[in-house]
Amino acid sequence: MSVTLNYAGSVTQPDSIRLTDTAVTQIGDAAVNDTLTLSAFAIANDGAAAKTVTLYWYDGSTQFLIWKKSVAQNDTAMVADLPIRLRKGNEIRVKGDADVWVTLIYSFNIPSAAPTQVTAGQQNSYRG
Repeated sequence: MSVTLNYAGSVTQPDSIRLTDTAVTQIGDAAVNDTLTLSAFAIANDGAAAKTVTLYWYDGSTQFLIWKKSVAQNDTAMVADLPIRLRKGNEIRVKGDADVWVTLIYSFNIPSAAPTQVTAGQQNSYRG
């Protein structure tokens, strides 16, 4: 079974940070409501050696590992098939090393009315 959903919205300005050490670092601000989805991210290693980079989703109380990979010297890793809907207070955090650039690309979801449950055999066609 597959599900295809369309959300009204748009791509927002990305958050980008250059890491300076190996500490876990929050990227951008915590979500203030339920309108953001992390749609893609890029990890660029501008350093002199391969570096392992780890991305976490923080839900306000627990930090979850969502991605970890070694990024070669002068290389970029891109991920665009791991969408994460951020709720109020959620954050994206990263752990890497100096000379690693992390860029997060968000989609802004326009809030709508309460969702309508569709039962088998029905079709929900909203045109707004």
